[in-house]
Amino acid sequence: GTMGTGVLKPLLDRALFPAPQPARYKPGLQNLVWLPTDSKTKIPCTFFEQPKATHLLIYCHGNASDLGTIYYETQGLSNFLNVHLLAMEYCGYGLYDGKPSEERINEDLTQVYKFLTSTVGVPPERIILFGRSLGTGPTCRLASELCKKKVKIGGLVLQSPFTSILDAARSFSSAARFVMAEAWPNVAEIKQVRCPVLFVHGKKDEVIPHVMSTRLFRACPSKQKRLMLSQDATHNCFHLVHDLVKPLANFLKDIAEADASFALPMKLDLLGSVSVGFNVHSFSFSKTASESSLQAPGNNKKNNSNDDDNSDVISGDEDVKLQQVAMPIPRRTSMRLCTTATL
Repeated sequence: GTMGTGVLKPLLDRALFPAPQPARYKPGLQNLVWLPTDSKTKIPCTFFEQPKATHLLIYCHGNASDLGTIYYETQGLSNFLNVHLLAMEYCGYGLYDGKPSEERINEDLTQVYKFLTSTVGVPPERIILFGRSLGTGPTCRLASELCKKKVKIGGLVLQSPFTSILDAARSFSSAARFVMAEAWPNVAEIKQVRCPVLFVHGKKDEVIPHVMSTRLFRACPSKQKRLMLSQDATHNCFHLVHDLVKPLANFLKDIAEADASFALPMKLDLLGSVSVGFNVHSFSFSKTASESSLQAPGNNKKNNSNDDDNSDVISGDEDVKLQQVAMPIPRRTSMRLCTTATL
């Protein structure tokens, strides 16, 4: 680390982890599960299940988000891609008490991975690790560690990744290097990653320059790697279908074509092993010529929100409406997502 980092660490952690206050979800959130760990702690996660999914995606969010602010995005990814999806909360965020730190988030992701592979029995090659922005740090680190141990995982997806936190901070201020620790050095970790990798970045990203994805892509030794740069996406505004779902669907298709056994659906008995306080709905995905809708079964009423936000409508066949499910969740969003994540 840099000189003086020890003294500054609490300040840096506070700057690096601006968790939304108060939490953007409540204990009754639909699809909320609490994953046990080796210690007494339980990690809050949201879990979306699909009847014919062949893969499980473990999702790590950005630094100014929590499970509530990413609810529709993660539900949409699970539905559109037909994957099981588990999004992990960070310590100090949402309903997860404690102080966030690089070490703690790394440890929790390892625990989540361990629980899913050992207790639930998900084969590592069916797991896709997904990180967005700050979440690319722990995700890249775990992928690197597993590849070093010759564990074959399904793949790694990095949305708006940084080469290191220090580099990302430096793109704002030259003074950053005097105070920023070398947290999550993705550019060093990616050199170990040999599983399939997808890098997704917006060319208009004003927080993490897209050249960082290009650098990571070049440094990655994987034989199956692709880099998708979106013309219009900024750091916090991107189109869920065009900028994320489509590149991810092609990536998953490539993985499936490389190994025919991946075509078989994978049943998960996650709920037998975790504490839940609700029924998990599996969501049906129906598409007509003019509209795609994500619906919870038995909840076909239109959302009566008096929200005149025109960004909720996308013309043509991408007119996607996200339906409210049966509990208080954050405001619906359009397929053009604008979030508050800073990193």
